[in-house]
Formats: sequence, C-alpha cells, structure tokens
Amino acid sequence: MKLRKNADTLKQVTDLIEYAFLKNDDLTQNNTFMSRYLHSADYGIMNGNKLASYLMVTPFQSHIFSKSVQMAGIGYVASYPEYRGQGGISKLFKEVFHDLHEQNIPLSNLAPFSENFYRQYGYENTIYQKVYSFDKNALKGFKMPKKRKLLRGKWNDLEIQNYVVQLYEAQLHTKAERNTVVRPQWWWNRINEYYPYRNIVISLDENERPRGYMVYRIYNSTFHVEEMYYLDRNSAKDFLAFMASHISSRLKFEIIMPTNALLEDVFPEQQFLNITLVPYMMSRIIDFKKIMSCMQLNRLGTFNIEVTDDQLCPWNNGVWEIEDYEGTLLCNKVEGDPDYSASINNWSKILLGELTLSRAIEAGDVHCNRNQRIEFKKGKTSFYDYF
Repeated sequence: MKLRKNADTLKQVTDLIEYAFLKNDDLTQNNTFMSRYLHSADYGIMNGNKLASYLMVTPFQSHIFSKSVQMAGIGYVASYPEYRGQGGISKLFKEVFHDLHEQNIPLSNLAPFSENFYRQYGYENTIYQKVYSFDKNALKGFKMPKKRKLLRGKWNDLEIQNYVVQLYEAQLHTKAERNTVVRPQWWWNRINEYYPYRNIVISLDENERPRGYMVYRIYNSTFHVEEMYYLDRNSAKDFLAFMASHISSRLKFEIIMPTNALLEDVFPEQQFLNITLVPYMMSRIIDFKKIMSCMQLNRLGTFNIEVTDDQLCPWNNGVWEIEDYEGTLLCNKVEGDPDYSASINNWSKILLGELTLSRAIEAGDVHCNRNQRIEFKKGKTSFYDYF
C-alpha cells in the first residue's frame, strides 16, 4: 500500500533501508537521502504494525526523442529477511504499476542489484555505459590549449553551474535522446552532494562560449571522469590535455561515456585504451501506447504489433495498429493479426534500448509474420542518473 508521510513512516522506512543496505549512519540525518525521500512516494507491505517490504518511487521527466514524458525512478527495494520469498515485492510492483498507469506515467527505470530478479517484473536492460580505462601512455602528446580556455570549479560556483545546465539542456533538445532524465534543480544539488569532492571543468572556445564540460573526482589513485560532454573534438582534446596535466607514476584514468561515443578517435594511439561496455539501467514500459507514440521510424507505413505476456500491466497486451502520421506514430488497439509479436520485455529492449527490430527477429525475440523492413530509430542516452 502507499504509505503516508509522517514520523512513524520515516522511522520504519529508514530502519529497513539501513538494515537491508548495510548502512551504519542515521538516514534521517543524511541530506542526500532526505532530499530524495521528500520528493518521492513510499510503498510498503505491513506485517501488523511493522514495515516488512518497501520500495521508493521518485517522479522525473525523461526525454524520448522530441517528447518529454513522466518517468518513475524505482529505488530502495527491500524486505526484512524473515519476510522475503512471501511475494511482498511482487504485490508492491503490481500496485505501483497500477498507480503509475492511473497517473499517466508510462515508463520506469531502475538500477538493478539483480537483472534476473527485475526481469520478472517486466524490466529489461536498456541503458549501457562505455568505459575507457588507460594509463599515462594514452595521454602523451596532449597539450593544454593556448587560444581556448579551461575553467575549473565546483558545482556551487554559479558560473560553472550555469554553463553545465546550459550544455545539458541544449543536448536534451536535439530530439536525439532516448530515455534521458531531465534533471530538476533539487536533483542536480543531490547528485553533487551524493558524490563528494566532484570537480567540474568547462571548455570555452576562442569567443568564451561553452563547448563542453567534464565532471571528475580523483580517488583510489584513479582520475575518474563521471560525465563528459562536448560539442566538438577540440573540447575533447582540451579535457584530455587537462587530464594529462595530472600525470604521475601511480595515477590511472577512467572515463564514462555514452555507448555511441567515439572518444577513442581523439587518441593518437588507441592501443593504450581498454574499452568496455557495462550494463547500467533497466527500463519498464508501463503504457505501451504512450511510449510507442514517442518513437520514430525509418519509413512511412502502417503495421500491427502484438504485446504478449504482460501480467502486471495487462492493458498493454493485445494487437496495436501503428500508423506514421506526419512524423508522429498513432497507436490504437485493433482486432487483427500482428505483423510483429513479442513480450513486453523484448519491446522494452527494442523501443528503449540498443536492440534493433531486425536483430530481435534474427534472435527469435520477436515473431515476424510479415516483414515490412521497418526499423525504430535508436537515438542515444547521453547522460546517466542513478536511482
């Protein structure tokens, strides 16, 4: 059930989270937890007067191509050990999905502790990170810019903050993002506090216009770049030159980038790079019709898609006629035979993830009755948020 926010709820919620996630500090005194708690809804299963199972739902906006939709970030999913295996979490997800559907929230994201566990609730891997790891040898030859300018500071520097938000928002409005979070001010502030000792570098061109930003921390003998965004290759070189200025015998380097990033092309010697693809977030389609209306196709036409096996969001099941009308996909339930049929899990991977329809057909994830050679445009997720 949805819990009322009061002193008793807060005490029971924090007690459970502290136990389940091995936290030794009092979360009621933790600003990063409390800021999220106060912006979120709480769902729990009670055993008598005791909270047995819990999950938190935080509302966000997410950009999907040219549209912004509401998105529910799920976190702190937990049960006390004596109540595990009794179906409490399943009941909570069923209630949450029903409420989200009633609130016209068509999408949910989460960071899984177990992908297989959340797959049973309709979540699928959709967002990955591209991680570059290297040592000082990869940075040889990069020199600090002479005409361009690098501005270093912290988030609480309003000039730095304005540059970062300006660049972030500009990318969101390119109509190329796929399930990228729109960060409100309270969330920006929470991120900064959640990850302490973060530094930010802004790349400014010859006219002192912002062309990119890099967020980094140095710890455990590693220069960690947690977010890098740039509008041109010169800015990427600026950031790598800045990293090169930190070279020491012990320091290692790591950069987290979107999967479509081609940062390796900026390095003169790619042999020194170790590049890995890492799963990050899972997504769940709650309202298939609304998510489909955000999609973009590579060709005009009308076709039928079937959604199967959605036990927790049964309104998604059935055959949907998809029609491209002046660049907008119209989606309505029909009585008829499908051209393509798949489970809600597989449609989540295709619509919100990296999987193409043609590859899904080849892999057997989608049953194809009549191949019309359509493809959904993939877009990209340029920024990452953990919740």
